[in-house]
Amino acid sequence: MQLRILPPFASLLGLVLALLCAAPAGAQLFETKATQAFMIDVDTGTVLFAKDPDKPIPPASMAKLMTMEVVFNALKAKRITLDDTFVVSENAWRTGGAPSGTSTMFAKLKSEVRVEDLIQGVTVQAANDGCIVLAEGMAGSEANFAAQMTDRARQLGLSKSTFVNSTGLPADGQQTTVRELKM
Repeated sequence: MQLRILPPFASLLGLVLALLCAAPAGAQLFETKATQAFMIDVDTGTVLFAKDPDKPIPPASMAKLMTMEVVFNALKAKRITLDDTFVVSENAWRTGGAPSGTSTMFAKLKSEVRVEDLIQGVTVQAANDGCIVLAEGMAGSEANFAAQMTDRARQLGLSKSTFVNSTGLPADGQQTTVRELKM
């Protein structure tokens, strides 16, 4: 008789445990003071947590990553080489160099810097002057380069990211979202 009672009891106990374990999964178990957040499982792409993920935010130094994407894409397409040199303009020197008080590689005004060295300056030192020198050297002006950055963002599926400079320094109209930062 005990054998007949045990299987139904075990099934009931299993059902109760499953319900108890599943109940918290439906509730939000994570809180953050961040105004925006987006967390995914890297293996499956499953969204684990989202808080206002499509609200536009300034890209800050994420713009430097897009700058590097455009540079590496140009290297791959052989539009530039690592040995090409670009001149440090007064704009690059003042806006992103030592006088700016921002992150810099301290490139000297009117000096010529190799693309390879500019890449190192941007990736290691987050050099704003390096970003601007690359932008001006590759596209004639930082505004033209920013348009290329936005075009490249669209090619990569970033429909809401818009760039107006290569550095991520504050600028009207420059934006991304935390959802697009994961791409």
